[in-house]
Amino acid sequence: MARRDIDLNRCLFHYTNITCNRCQEICPQGAIHNREIDREKCDNCGLCTAVCPTGAITSDTDYDSCLTAAQKLSPQVLMCRKVSQKAMACLGALNRRLLWALAEKQPLAMDTSRCAQCNPAVQNWLAQEIAACNQALQEAGKETIKLVHVKDSAPAPQPVARRSFFRSLFHAASDTAAEIAQAQTERQYAFDGTIWLDKQDTSPCQLFPGLELTASCTACGLCTMLCPEKALVISDSEAGKKLHFNPIKCTACGLCVNNCPQSLLKLQPSFAGQTEFSLQEETPPAPPADSSFTLQRG
Repeated sequence: MARRDIDLNRCLFHYTNITCNRCQEICPQGAIHNREIDREKCDNCGLCTAVCPTGAITSDTDYDSCLTAAQKLSPQVLMCRKVSQKAMACLGALNRRLLWALAEKQPLAMDTSRCAQCNPAVQNWLAQEIAACNQALQEAGKETIKLVHVKDSAPAPQPVARRSFFRSLFHAASDTAAEIAQAQTERQYAFDGTIWLDKQDTSPCQLFPGLELTASCTACGLCTMLCPEKALVISDSEAGKKLHFNPIKCTACGLCVNNCPQSLLKLQPSFAGQTEFSLQEETPPAPPADSSFTLQRG
């Protein structure tokens, strides 16, 4: 049984002027409804993790460790648990930005050869994300992602000799007890892709969202307070106030755009390079030229 939950403290549902059903819409099993995950239906594909803008999905897969382990392979290869027990349960949790962070540093290979038969929804998702990442890699003059087929690493079972039968039986009982104890203390991991991307010192590219400031902003700061990933920061110096935008941390959740009091912010589908915006603080209107008046007695 899959162990996935939604951390309501991180979910966007409790914010105003925003609606998010990305996890529910992408789930191929229809396991998510009203911010609850039906563990009987969930197949642990991870597509909900791939699209969640705030890292609100928790699971029994430590994606951070899995990605780090893939980076240490030579060559760098992403594979699922059908290939290696040390790999992530399913590659469905990956998206184009995570792939870019891996592939921009060193050549990346992926084994998706079993996805079509195992979970067609994951196959379609990965094909889309790999294609988008490869286009960005080509434009950056970097090597594109290679699709490979890694042989199954599971060893064939060894025959048990008569003499060692009871010894094997004893070890099997011990292993079962250990598995039960582990299940009772099974961990849940939260994975926020933007935090992982930031740790990799990822370079922004067209795969990340962009931001546009359509008019003079009054620097009220509401957007910086609402942003769940802290992608927006206001600085104040002698040169004036500036709004700083970090595309690596932006997930295009829409909180800043939908809650701006003056409706001045606009999200762009692709990052175009602008990370700073000059701000103009609101100043009171100047008094009329002739402000004199005469007090007359009644």
